[in-house]
Amino acid sequence: MAIPKHGLVIIALLLTTIILETGNFSRHFLPVQYEEEHFVSHIREKRTVTTDQWNYIIEVVVNVPNVETIQQIRSALNATSFPKALDNSTEISDINITTVCSAIEAGFQCRCEEHFALPNSICVTYGACDGISSGICKCIHGIPADGQFCQSISALLTEVEYAVDVELNVTDIEMVDYLRGLLKRGAFTLALGPTVNVTHIDITTVCFPNGTNFQCRCEEQYVWSHDNCITYGACDEIIGDTCGCINSIPTNGQYCQPQTVFYEYQIFIEVKTTEADQLRNTLNNIPFPVQISSQLLITEANITTVCSQDLTRIQCQCEDDYLWPCDKCATYGKCDGNTSSTCRCIKAFPIDGQYCQSISNQNFTTCPQTTTSPSTVPPVLYEYVISVELNISDVTLINALLSILSNIIYPVSINNDVQIYGVNISTVCSPSSAGYQCRCEDQYRWSCDQCLQYGSCDNITEDTCGCISAIPPDGQHCQPADQHNFTACPISTTTPSTTATTGVITTAVTTTTTTIGTTPTPKTATSTKATTTTTTRVSPTISTTTDSQTEFNVEMSVELNKTYTDDLNNASSFAYKDLRKNIRTVLFNQYKGITGFVNVSVTGFREGSIITDFDILTTEINPSEVDNANKNLPEAMLHIASVIGSVTALFNSQTRIVPPGPLLTGEPMKLMCEDNLNEAVMTGSVWKLNGKKIEIDGRITKTDSGLTSSLQIENVILRDIGRYECTLTGGIITFRQKGDVTDITQAPNIRLRREVNAKCKEGETQPLECCVQSPYKIEWVGLDYSQVDGGNCIKYDYSFESCSVAKEMVFTCKVKDKSNQDQTRLNVFIDDVLCDDPPYGDGKKDDESSIECDEGLAGFKKARCQLPGEWKLLEDTCIVTKINELLIASENLNEETVPEFVANLSMIVRNEQTQVSDSPATISAIVDIIGNIANIGDEISASDIKDVLQDVLETVDVIIGDDSRESWEFLNANETSNTSSSLLGSMETLASRLVEEVNFTTPRIILSSTTFNNCFMANLNSSVFLELPDDPNLINVFITTITFATLNNVMPARNSSLFNATNNETVINAAVVLVQINMNETIQNVTLRYRKLNKSLSQVPQCVFWNFTVFNNLGGWDDEGCTFISDINDIVTCNCNHLTSFSILMATDIPPGLGVALDIITYVGVAISLASLVICLIIEGYVWKAITRNSTAFMRHVSIINTALSLLIANICFIIGASIAKNPLENPGENFVVPVGPCSTATFFMHFFYLAVFFWMLVSGLLLFYRTVMVFSHMSRSTMLGIGFLLGYGCPLIIAVITVAVTAPGNGYIRKDKACWLNWFETHALLALVIPALVIVSINLIIVIVVLFKMLRRGVGDAAQTDERHTLVVILRCVVILTPLFGLTWALGIGTMISSTNKGIHIAFAFFNSLQGFFILVFGTLFDSKIRSILSRKIPTSSTGSNNTTRSTSGGIASHSGLSWINRLRGRRYMYHLSEAANSRSNGASESFSNI
Repeated sequence: MAIPKHGLVIIALLLTTIILETGNFSRHFLPVQYEEEHFVSHIREKRTVTTDQWNYIIEVVVNVPNVETIQQIRSALNATSFPKALDNSTEISDINITTVCSAIEAGFQCRCEEHFALPNSICVTYGACDGISSGICKCIHGIPADGQFCQSISALLTEVEYAVDVELNVTDIEMVDYLRGLLKRGAFTLALGPTVNVTHIDITTVCFPNGTNFQCRCEEQYVWSHDNCITYGACDEIIGDTCGCINSIPTNGQYCQPQTVFYEYQIFIEVKTTEADQLRNTLNNIPFPVQISSQLLITEANITTVCSQDLTRIQCQCEDDYLWPCDKCATYGKCDGNTSSTCRCIKAFPIDGQYCQSISNQNFTTCPQTTTSPSTVPPVLYEYVISVELNISDVTLINALLSILSNIIYPVSINNDVQIYGVNISTVCSPSSAGYQCRCEDQYRWSCDQCLQYGSCDNITEDTCGCISAIPPDGQHCQPADQHNFTACPISTTTPSTTATTGVITTAVTTTTTTIGTTPTPKTATSTKATTTTTTRVSPTISTTTDSQTEFNVEMSVELNKTYTDDLNNASSFAYKDLRKNIRTVLFNQYKGITGFVNVSVTGFREGSIITDFDILTTEINPSEVDNANKNLPEAMLHIASVIGSVTALFNSQTRIVPPGPLLTGEPMKLMCEDNLNEAVMTGSVWKLNGKKIEIDGRITKTDSGLTSSLQIENVILRDIGRYECTLTGGIITFRQKGDVTDITQAPNIRLRREVNAKCKEGETQPLECCVQSPYKIEWVGLDYSQVDGGNCIKYDYSFESCSVAKEMVFTCKVKDKSNQDQTRLNVFIDDVLCDDPPYGDGKKDDESSIECDEGLAGFKKARCQLPGEWKLLEDTCIVTKINELLIASENLNEETVPEFVANLSMIVRNEQTQVSDSPATISAIVDIIGNIANIGDEISASDIKDVLQDVLETVDVIIGDDSRESWEFLNANETSNTSSSLLGSMETLASRLVEEVNFTTPRIILSSTTFNNCFMANLNSSVFLELPDDPNLINVFITTITFATLNNVMPARNSSLFNATNNETVINAAVVLVQINMNETIQNVTLRYRKLNKSLSQVPQCVFWNFTVFNNLGGWDDEGCTFISDINDIVTCNCNHLTSFSILMATDIPPGLGVALDIITYVGVAISLASLVICLIIEGYVWKAITRNSTAFMRHVSIINTALSLLIANICFIIGASIAKNPLENPGENFVVPVGPCSTATFFMHFFYLAVFFWMLVSGLLLFYRTVMVFSHMSRSTMLGIGFLLGYGCPLIIAVITVAVTAPGNGYIRKDKACWLNWFETHALLALVIPALVIVSINLIIVIVVLFKMLRRGVGDAAQTDERHTLVVILRCVVILTPLFGLTWALGIGTMISSTNKGIHIAFAFFNSLQGFFILVFGTLFDSKIRSILSRKIPTSSTGSNNTTRSTSGGIASHSGLSWINRLRGRRYMYHLSEAANSRSNGASESFSNI
């Protein structure tokens, strides 16, 4: 039966009238402050339940013999009407079958009825037999032991939100800043399981030590409560009963709470009373604020207006501090004689419900000149949205209704007070085979929560859907797409199949009605807000359904030659509605003739002339009929606009792409897409993953044949998980098919030693370990193995039974229930062991051994046993598994996928920073990834390149740090690899894509891009200055610079010009700066100034750029076009005639070709010194008693022994330190970063004992000074011995300990690489040796001068026995003996710094210092004639007497016989003597120097 043309208008009028007549509002709320305006959903009001009623849910288990009985029960329940009264107080409101369990061969199966499901925990425990979707399933393999049954799907899908507090203990504040920055980068969803998602993470509280206590500060938007501020003491101002900082960590475990946002409302209440004064007094006596609940309080209550009425008049009087605004005074007339624009009294009740306004909160405006009379007061408009349900059984009636509504001209006036200005059909519900389907009409959508709760029967797009598989029981209908704030979908969901029927159809009709208020409402103060939404729902009457038919939706579009306006963005605008109505009428008439036509709807307009999107709903798709209608559409559209191009049609197939079974990463996957709609052969196909186009290249291939397209993916990775979509073109209707691939699991990563060498030892065992990540389990095939504690590892102990011959065996480690396996080859040898260093174990010469990678890495490390007995690393393939997957994925990047991919790369690299830095293979993979990104740099949009480059720089910043130096040394040692050159080349390519000004900084990189005219100058990072001189041709030039502070860790110092001829060691001694401009012309004048990294290098610098073509395209530094200008104050100035990547190279201070010679001198000299020192100690021990008969001789030999002993131990520590630290030039590829613990220990003892050598030299010098100058002074042996040991060991110990205490906490005690020695560049700890040594050498020089002066004076006093020739001999004796003994040769070290290129000084310094032990043996021991006499069994004649008061004192330092060889050379036999008298009471205080 057709509906009359204005029938719906009459229905809307009746409903509106009922609402207006029955509305009885006693008060209204006027919000003073709004955060945002919320949409009020159309919901059905729930029935009120009295407090004495109780609801019970009773579960009954029924055992039935067969399925037919269940069907009978189900039919009986469907035929029963509820509620069913049992007695006067009890009724059954509903009965449902929830679960049906039946026996199968393997046990039981329990299936849920419609609208019921099982929770995720039950599905996992008993195993789902239909798959788990959205955390629920419909079937399990077993009967739950705890008696649980299926539950309501709507209850299971209801989300519950929890706030979880987590404490993190960190020691570095930078970690907090890093975490804060990470969390602020944007919203995210972290899935902890199928039903648990982390939606938001905030840092609330940061506690840190503050002297003797702690301070806990709140993050932004969080505060401490008033109680905590008072209890623990606020360390900032308490504002609003809250504070942002307290002086302790709360003992109750509380943290900062979200800052509460207060909403203030003004509530107007009308009270009928005859005692206004009593009410006024009551309010004055109430202490405000008044707490109503924990979240609600009344801050103030005032009487604003008092209205009174008698027989003749009505007056409304304002209270103190309140006034009527000017419009009310003018409209209703003043009754207080106020001459201003406002007034305190008016002569009527305002019909709009307004009251007197506060003087302090209201801006009163001046009344207009012309006073509007009361009769012309503008009416108050009220807007109502009325929902009406219509039950019809003929689908054609819907089309008729649509036609009627579209032909009505709005607004339609019902009377003077009521207008209807719009009637739309929002929702059409129809029976389907599985229940009901509710579809939205044009411009209406279901929200995401409804789509998920009831199941979407079309695609969920932009967090909405157009169809759900049920009638919502809460009475909701589709909402306007342009007026409703739809809730975002939490996760992607699988869309149910689309089904519908043509049986009984429930249609929701939305009527928008406007009423005009004309009479005052004395009991109701209505809101000043002009729009109110009211919803009424009429329950449908369900009729008998007919047979269901599947409906298909064809998405179509047509371009109209018509100007697009902004109104077409607004679905509520007249232009939008008018154009939609006109186009829909044409479309309906054009497509209604196709077979199975159901409906047509216009879904929107897009810019590009006007592109109209519309959907055709039909029960059958006939491409030829659609094609004919498309061809006729342009002619039918002529009265609206001409059609540009052809009509496009797209069909989303309900058949899903079927993925293969469970896959492991590394396996192949094939997906098929088949067009079952068109007959013509397709002309092309496009595949997408998660909405982004898949790049067909490398591991991903595509094959198109006929109406089928197949996608082959080799070596699948976890990133291949997602929703796949194929679009086949060429037919009349473009065909689209979708499917989800979810079952890809990380393949087992078996970690074992593939090559093991073991020395055969009968009765002993060789352990073999094999590990794999959880949850996999492994086994040694055919062997008896044991589980290893603390990891997912197993161990097999191979026993050596016979060691007569060498053996070779292979053992297989296999993953249980998988085909994945790996093997260990055990080589048992019987020869002598050459190498036995962990972790490679035993090995003989040229044996190769491998070890497994750390957990989280895949690959292996292989080393070879080489002389003199060390394992030499050959291969390192250990790579972080996540980076390896990204490397595979990077082969198929395109402009759509790059931004997300690069952001993911940056995050993973920063999270795995330690493993990345220590893995050369991982760094090489990252460089390859960046290269793949750079290869498609031209395709990256200008809007994305900035973010892409920022993420790339954050990644590069990690791999060029000091921690990565060893890995880069290994990579650069490979003569066939150009990893470092590739990295720099990729950065140049990406930098050339920048088109906007940007500045970005990381800890090691600074990027800057800007525009300039004529000239450019910039201080890039305080270490590099760039200048482009004035050039009139440089107009609007865009320049990009990237400064790498630590690229010297990455780039090798190989170069093709200056230093190659000398074979000198070169280093990169400045930052590397990359410079590019957007000009084709070459800039001929570029000036760069560098600050040296190592200021101790003074060789002439070489200004260079990186040439990618030299060394067979490996790349190297080249100086072509670059000129060195100056080196002043450690600032090197260069000039180049081109742009690229620049830096400077410098040579070490050791002259060219001298390194090997100095090494030989040092090694031979130290060996001689060690032997000499041992011999010296043996001789001193042998002759000790014979030569220490007086205190002077005693102290002299104590000094000699301790000097020799200290130097011996210092040299041994030097050898140990040299073995700990390996020079990278001598050991390429090995670890040359010194181990802190062992190297610090060796350095400490070297420092201590070298200082002891100098201080014992000082003791010898002071003894010489004492016995030469203070002749008449006497000091006991014990006193001299105490002073000697205090100076010799006490002072060095104090200096060494203080040095450690000051520099070690900041990791500045020792050098970081190449040698175990005191740090110089960071902390100058080396000064703790240099300064004491130079001071002691200076003191000893002064002592020598004083002694020589004394001796010469004495020599001159005895002129009869001396002459000039004798004086020279005495000086010669002193220099020959004292200089090597007191370490004067260390002064040559100053010469090496003053004249760093002088070969003679370098050789002399190495020679004399390495032979100090030999000098001590010769001049300190063997030159003593008495020692030689004892050694030759000749006892010298004593020159002293025990009781004489006068003794002879030698004028020299050594004995007469000690330098007799010099006298023999001179032909002299006499000695120079000086006699002095001694005090008779000294008893031998004066002693002969010949005994010294």
